[in-house]
Amino acid sequence: MSTFALCNLGCSKNLVDGERMLAFLRQAGHSITDDYAAAEVILVNTCAFIKEAQEEAIQHILDMAQFKKIGACTTLAVCGCFSQRYADTVRTKFPEVDMWVSLDTWEEAFRRHFGARGSAGYKRELTHEYGGQYLKIAEGCSHGCSYCVIPSIRGAYRSRQASAIVEEARWLYEKGTRELILVSQDTSYYGRDIGAGLVSLLERLLRDTAFPWIRMMYLNPHWVDETLIRLVGSEKRLCSYFDIPIQHISDPILKAMRRARPSSAQIRTLIEAIRTHAPGAAIRTSLIVGFPGETDREFGELVRFVGNARFDKLGVFPYSPEDGAPAAKLRGRPRRSTAERRAETIVDMQREISHAILHSRRGRVLPVMIDRVSEDPAYSHEGRTEFDAPEVDGAVFVNSIGAQVGRIAKVTVRESNDYDLFGTVA
Repeated sequence: MSTFALCNLGCSKNLVDGERMLAFLRQAGHSITDDYAAAEVILVNTCAFIKEAQEEAIQHILDMAQFKKIGACTTLAVCGCFSQRYADTVRTKFPEVDMWVSLDTWEEAFRRHFGARGSAGYKRELTHEYGGQYLKIAEGCSHGCSYCVIPSIRGAYRSRQASAIVEEARWLYEKGTRELILVSQDTSYYGRDIGAGLVSLLERLLRDTAFPWIRMMYLNPHWVDETLIRLVGSEKRLCSYFDIPIQHISDPILKAMRRARPSSAQIRTLIEAIRTHAPGAAIRTSLIVGFPGETDREFGELVRFVGNARFDKLGVFPYSPEDGAPAAKLRGRPRRSTAERRAETIVDMQREISHAILHSRRGRVLPVMIDRVSEDPAYSHEGRTEFDAPEVDGAVFVNSIGAQVGRIAKVTVRESNDYDLFGTVA
């Protein structure tokens, strides 16, 4: 038997994959460690979504390879999207790597090389300390956005059966999880390939599990309908939180992105519907600036829209062309410096909006999921409201010796800044 360590990169969906790998190996009798120097086998689970993720993957591969010289490592295995996408073209450039493992055949590879047996199933080696845990409800994507290579890496959208999702959810609850976070490339599309739907899945989870919080991430605006909005607005156990990446608001840019549905007008109507039928809900979105064809006119439209929509949370990214993505061949791309300047403009606007929204929460008593003991000596714990997802949103810094990690506490908000809240347990 060997000792394994996981270096996990990328998104929450990748995190779930890596945790399944570790559980599969532990089931076979192997040991798991956080100490790379002590590991005989190091798994680097990579991302390859954008250029920066690819560079990060390469750097971590090289960093982990050093443990073949200074540690116990005898086998370096590269898994995940970078391996899926580039293994055949780069394996000769990385002689340090002993195994290139694809997304589709990692179980088979682990059986062959590490003596693992049976099926990996849904059980995972839970590796992070957040009060919430992710549950992946589907794999792949079928939308074909012009800037995205995910379908070519992960394949077409494939929903999991609701019974399997509920079974895994119950297992997570038994492990102490109190916030269930549903993820996929497009969570709102769930079930449309198998004659089901997201609303029916949520209703089943509400009926068959006891999670006080259920959160959804990555909702394509095209598939967010009034039925879903009303369900979130009426069901207290569903976090009042909509993560809806719209990417842009200009119709010509949305068309170039192959996201013409919903249109600019329909996006505005969707936001109004959320404000009406789920009042008080937080809306998070993400934007791409500097996309081919974006002139000052289209960017000006986006700036005005952000100012009027007043999103609770917003991420903005300068466009980066990806090999293999149709948008890489489009003409009229603004200079990188222009895209970065436009991104800074949106960030500055959003900072002021976020500051005002959080300031309005001073004095309120809010439920807070306690994620961890705080590293800031001025506070005992760090957590999140239902309006904040792990990693991507702000935090609540709490003073209370009685707060329990992984549990929800009622916190009186005393102070706020641009992105975080500060309070005491009520």
